[in-house]
Amino acid sequence: MSIILAVIVLIGLFILGIKFWKTSRIVALLFLLPVLAIFLFAGFVFFNSWYHTTPDSLNFTVQKENQSYTVTGVWNKPLDAYRFPTDFIVFYVPDNEEVTNVKRNRFEDYEKMDMFYFEESVQEWIKHQHPPVSDPQIFDIETSKEFSFSFVLPENANPNEVKIYYAHTRDEPMDALEFWFKEIELE
Repeated sequence: MSIILAVIVLIGLFILGIKFWKTSRIVALLFLLPVLAIFLFAGFVFFNSWYHTTPDSLNFTVQKENQSYTVTGVWNKPLDAYRFPTDFIVFYVPDNEEVTNVKRNRFEDYEKMDMFYFEESVQEWIKHQHPPVSDPQIFDIETSKEFSFSFVLPENANPNEVKIYYAHTRDEPMDALEFWFKEIELE
């Protein structure tokens, strides 16, 4: 009922704005501006609900020095408005060896976040994506237009056997977390 009343008021304001256009443009603008503002707001909300980044809009460059790697990521397109403040880096290393010295920018309030819940959500999502046999090692990273992270592989790890994925997280209002993954090639 309230939506119908709001639509009637908007139509009334629009009609009054058109009627007063020839006599007083200032009064007409006072009637038309709320209608315009509501349409702009609705368009903004619709666009941000519709626009999603894809794995194709993210490019990586990898620099290697011995067993130490630095990965730089750049988004070709704007980030989505409903992105989550953190994305994730997922490592699969053969024999479940541990990746060390993972350095990355983190979301400023990461200590206040329930990271266990988010890592659990990522692991649950990964299970449905046919992951490699080894256990995932998950690290959060701040979502930003340009980013970089570095890490050191174990001494006896073959870079061709290591799988690394960037997991982008979307958090639309009143919706569950959504992820997509993009593999990072080391060679």
